[in-house]
Amino acid sequence: MATKMKDYFNAETAQRLGAQLGIDGAEYAAWVAPLVENLEILDRVTVFAQGLRERLGGEYAGVMGGIVEKLGPELAEGEGYFNHAFHLWPVSRFIELYGLDKPEVSLDAIEELTRAFTGEWAVRPYLERYPELTMSRVHEWADSNSHNVRRLASEGIRPRLPWAKVHTPFVADPSPIIPILDRLYDDESLFVRKSVANNLNDIGRTHPELALATATRWADSGAPHAEWVVERGLRGLIKQGHGEALELAGFSSPTAITMTRPEFPRAVGIGEKATLSASLTNTADVAVNVLAEYRLHFLKKNGTRKPSVFRLGKYTLEPGETRVVTKTHPFRVTSTRIYYPGTQALSLVINGREGELVEFELTQ
Repeated sequence: MATKMKDYFNAETAQRLGAQLGIDGAEYAAWVAPLVENLEILDRVTVFAQGLRERLGGEYAGVMGGIVEKLGPELAEGEGYFNHAFHLWPVSRFIELYGLDKPEVSLDAIEELTRAFTGEWAVRPYLERYPELTMSRVHEWADSNSHNVRRLASEGIRPRLPWAKVHTPFVADPSPIIPILDRLYDDESLFVRKSVANNLNDIGRTHPELALATATRWADSGAPHAEWVVERGLRGLIKQGHGEALELAGFSSPTAITMTRPEFPRAVGIGEKATLSASLTNTADVAVNVLAEYRLHFLKKNGTRKPSVFRLGKYTLEPGETRVVTKTHPFRVTSTRIYYPGTQALSLVINGREGELVEFELTQ
């Protein structure tokens, strides 16, 4: 059984966090452990934050200042917060729960927190209650000399930020987001650019025209990183086979490519791996850029099948060229993937065009 992410927030993590923040870590851990045992991850983090409030006490601004002093060094490019500072998430929740009446203090603290961990979740209630003040601060963050703070400027205002409440005003009208993304899409930091692309992908779910218009401007800019951000930012539309998105990402019409029926085992056990194979041929008289993907149509609990898209690769096929593409897919159990034994299906998708379905059995 795979370890669930929620299980990270346990007594051991409480002891580590308590020690870092200057409270009795052993006592804090003993208090936390029975309370979080049957909770999901967000509720666990809330319990951690409540425990901090009880033990730190005092006036919010002073307490927050003391916490900020103990956050530790700034994460360098490539140092993911999941690996180095995930135990600090309760500090983010602390700011959400106890700092709403002190927005200036809290926004300052969020900026400092994001250097050592991340601050996007803590931004959300301030964006909701103090939209003008918060967006003013977001514009300042976009000009920071810290890649972590610049990333916060994009990530904190994503319409559909994971593990956060959907920000409905930006779902309805994402136009206030665009000036921030325009300043950051060619950022020197990959961490920042990934956030920009994820933000654009969020926008494309409900406002594809705005996402496409924004991506077109970026693609036309000639900026060094524009091509990468455009492709990643339009990935949702690309997975849907949206013609303009595919063209902006540099992929040709799928009609020039013929594909064979994918070869795949007729039965695969849960926890096993299986390899698919297929041939692609360019029938055009010019080179063709190809985005090869595959869809696994997973059986759901109610008996229907729902597709999930996975990438095979990007290729340039010369006129008349045939290429065999292969991919080994693991059917491992994870905290986010539940399998239901029975008849599943697989299909190849070339530049947005889906090929023949191939059924197979997924067994226990």
